[in-house]
Amino acid sequence: MLSRDNDNFFILWLRSLDKVILVLLILWIFLGIVFASYTTLNFASTKLYDNPNTLVNKYYLFIFFGSLIIFLTSVFNEDFFKHTSKYLFFSSLILLLLTLVVGLEVKGSKRWINLIFFNLQPIELVKPTMILLFASIFSSNKNFIFKFISTGIITFSVIFILLLQPDYTQGLLVLTIWFTLLFMSGINLFVIISLAFSSIAILVLNLFIFKDKFYYIFNRFDSWIGSNDISYQSERSLDAIQYGGFFGRGIGEGVLKEKIPEAHTDYVLASIGEEYGIVTIILVLIIVFSLFMRVFAICQNEISGFKKYTLVSLSTLMLLQLFINVGVTINLFPSTGMTFAFLSYGGSSIITSAFMIGVVLAFTREQNK
Repeated sequence: MLSRDNDNFFILWLRSLDKVILVLLILWIFLGIVFASYTTLNFASTKLYDNPNTLVNKYYLFIFFGSLIIFLTSVFNEDFFKHTSKYLFFSSLILLLLTLVVGLEVKGSKRWINLIFFNLQPIELVKPTMILLFASIFSSNKNFIFKFISTGIITFSVIFILLLQPDYTQGLLVLTIWFTLLFMSGINLFVIISLAFSSIAILVLNLFIFKDKFYYIFNRFDSWIGSNDISYQSERSLDAIQYGGFFGRGIGEGVLKEKIPEAHTDYVLASIGEEYGIVTIILVLIIVFSLFMRVFAICQNEISGFKKYTLVSLSTLMLLQLFINVGVTINLFPSTGMTFAFLSYGGSSIITSAFMIGVVLAFTREQNK
């Protein structure tokens, strides 16, 4: 069936994929399905819906649509993404603006749009589509001043909208995307560092000027570093990992999910570690980091500037988000609401992660043709 003479579309697509990335991705998603089915979602589902299968079934549906998105995204070529990047970005930007008008307010922030079946967080769409747009701009023949100013205006416009929600963490991630692409463009490192310090200083100043609007950030930092005691959720998370030891307490034996409401989202690694052990957490991290190291290795080949900008930026974004999630789990950072792709429950996270991985597969696929 996999013969070189077989001209079936699916077989041609499958044969052209980077096999290392494909295998690691399948392992990543498979582990997410196992953990969601037996560890993280049953208790939360029972508590929220009086049915242990509701969230599990919704997770399966998200994974199904996510897998479909991975396939559909990965069949397109570089030209398609280059020509549609501006339409994809401005469509997602409109959704982001809509959060200020019709967004759901949760804990004082309007970050989600109710799509009946799940709540969409538009910034999760804005980030990858912004990377595609910026990669298209930076890889073009336009002069650097135009590239710098145009991408800068877009970056700070998105950040401004995020501050109105407010969503400070995502604003910093958007800023990081811009700096990553600037660094890749060859701009002087001193200029990037100066821009970074200036931008962060402005954002921090904004915190204090509009302190009432960002009170939740000050509360989180107060609970994180304001006393000798760590926050309740982080303490329970660290306890769960400690109790799990190297090989875990056993499937269904974890109690973290009964103690904190975010055990299936922000603190999913702690729940996994409690029942399956630290060894399993290490295995998950090895799989994920190996996948992106493979992407970085491919970027060393002779590929187009658009592909290189996109692959490095998408990989950096996903790794940074995973690093933040791990950091929150071990109390390295205060709680941020950042999920672990494919392991945490969340429609926006799974769908947008699938889109990003689909682009990665598309841009590494052509290396094997």
